[in-house]
Amino acid sequence: MSEVQKAIEEITHLTETFPKEAFRIITANKEEAIPYLREAVSYALSKGSALEENYQLHFYALYLLAEFQDKEAFPEIMKLVSLPDGTAEYLIGDCITTDLSDILYNTYDGNIELLKKSIHNRDIDEFARSAMLDVMGQLYIEGILEESEWKDFLKQNVHDEREYDYIYNAIGYTLCQCHFIDMLPEIRYMFEKDLIDESTMGKYDSYVDAMFKYRENETGFCKTSFNAAETLRHWAMFSKSEDNISAERDFGEMIHTLDRELNEPGSKKKIGRNDPCPCGSGKKYKYCCLNKPKEAIDRIESPEERNKWLRSYPYTGLERIDGRIYLADYFDEISIEADKILYLALMNRPGLIWKRNIEVEEKRTKEYLYLAFQRCMTRMEEEKIPSVVEYDKKYSIHYQCEEWMSELCRLLRGDNDIEKYEEVREFASRNGIQI
Repeated sequence: MSEVQKAIEEITHLTETFPKEAFRIITANKEEAIPYLREAVSYALSKGSALEENYQLHFYALYLLAEFQDKEAFPEIMKLVSLPDGTAEYLIGDCITTDLSDILYNTYDGNIELLKKSIHNRDIDEFARSAMLDVMGQLYIEGILEESEWKDFLKQNVHDEREYDYIYNAIGYTLCQCHFIDMLPEIRYMFEKDLIDESTMGKYDSYVDAMFKYRENETGFCKTSFNAAETLRHWAMFSKSEDNISAERDFGEMIHTLDRELNEPGSKKKIGRNDPCPCGSGKKYKYCCLNKPKEAIDRIESPEERNKWLRSYPYTGLERIDGRIYLADYFDEISIEADKILYLALMNRPGLIWKRNIEVEEKRTKEYLYLAFQRCMTRMEEEKIPSVVEYDKKYSIHYQCEEWMSELCRLLRGDNDIEKYEEVREFASRNGIQI
């Protein structure tokens, strides 16, 4: 028996510890090992849910064939992950939700039609189809899949008029990663049809943020190279390594740090009477803003506190990077400032649930929303905009009038602020919003 055969035998069944040496031997002799690995995938495919529980070679084979970028294995791997009725999940478990997109991408043989057909097939596990969607997204990023073909495919899947399926969450994420701002209506449509689970990325406003967010050294949807041993050795099915133990030990400290960062007030720098005024006028503070009454928005929260909670808002500065999209490319300054008020009111502010003060949060939200209402009403009157529908088409970014005006009325009614409640309700009613 050759060294490779012994290594294959060692990884045929589940072991308590990760078979590091066997993986080393196999990766050093991939040409000899590949036929055994392909055979393991075919064997699992033929057995399906009848595969013996302790058999593990097919699982390892997926990772090793991906590392070897074995294109000939792609059709069989696709058959395996496309098995219906929970069979695919039984055979490869959490691989479907963690590494399958990387495995499929690194073995992809160019058969785009197979990917498309499989994504449409609802008999296939929804997470497996989402992994296939990631592969197509990576092909688009690399210029292999044309933008028009990619967008048409995504739109077709959005408007399939089906019930909830995780694939819609994947499509929403994909549209944001591709920065297809012209397809934000598709994301809103999926929310209106209850096709997106808010626990995945959040509400619609979070998708708008993601649409404009760029990370340094963006890697796309899939890893373009793959290390099977490095990927697998930390899996929970193996005995805990020192790395795992250290990670668990640090988890409590991470939570403490997160809480401290989220709940500390925005830093305030004391301004001396003779210091230059922070408004930028060039005058001394005592001759400028020291004794001026606070703006309405400053009575809700200080500029420092607002800036802290606007950190995740899409970048609105002057510096630009070629190839990126910015809010200012699509909306004017007045719209963006009005949207920031709504954002401060409605965007989820992360923090530990047991430290929340609901009464304070609702008061802040109500004040921001009423300020936004006044600005919206003023702009509609000045520009003779006939309805909030038209206002939304021209100026709304994260939120549409109906959703935030309804929330404002709820808060005003709950606070027994009848005068303002009737003002907002009457305006909303004139514009076809039922409160």
